[in-house]
Amino acid sequence: MTAVAIATFDSEGAWLRARTRAIAAGHRVVGEWLPYASKAIGSGEGRGGILPWALTGGAIGGFGLFALECWTAIVSYPFNSGGRALLSWPAFIPAPVEFAALTAGIGGIVAMFVQARLTRLTHPAFDWEEVAEASRSSFVLALGCTAGDDANAAVALLANAGATHSRVIGL
Repeated sequence: MTAVAIATFDSEGAWLRARTRAIAAGHRVVGEWLPYASKAIGSGEGRGGILPWALTGGAIGGFGLFALECWTAIVSYPFNSGGRALLSWPAFIPAPVEFAALTAGIGGIVAMFVQARLTRLTHPAFDWEEVAEASRSSFVLALGCTAGDDANAAVALLANAGATHSRVIGL
């Protein structure tokens, strides 16, 4: 990708029409900025959810602590208390359950930061004047394309869909 075709729309209908046509034509949507939330964004192109991260974190934490308790009781410091078995696993259950809940919460927080891309302090798109206007009154769609004919075709597609302003930004 060496260029971005960016267009501004006055209504959500025109923006949605352009988005649908661009995806059908094989263009990749690299940015969408709207003055309010729309149900069209994220419908079918998500990156998963937080739940798998939380479940994975909880499972790793719980099983890890249980394995640590078993290793400590059997190998590292075996202690025969009243003739009981070294692996008395029912006594080992409460701590791994609590630790699994803790690590599941940490996994969920990590997933939130990763999926929301909150570690980025700035984005180059915020330098474009169309994006600054999108938070107030307009709908902006950016398509990734190669320079030349592909970029011109993308701009023509956006203009035919009802864009009030469209241009190509070289990267």
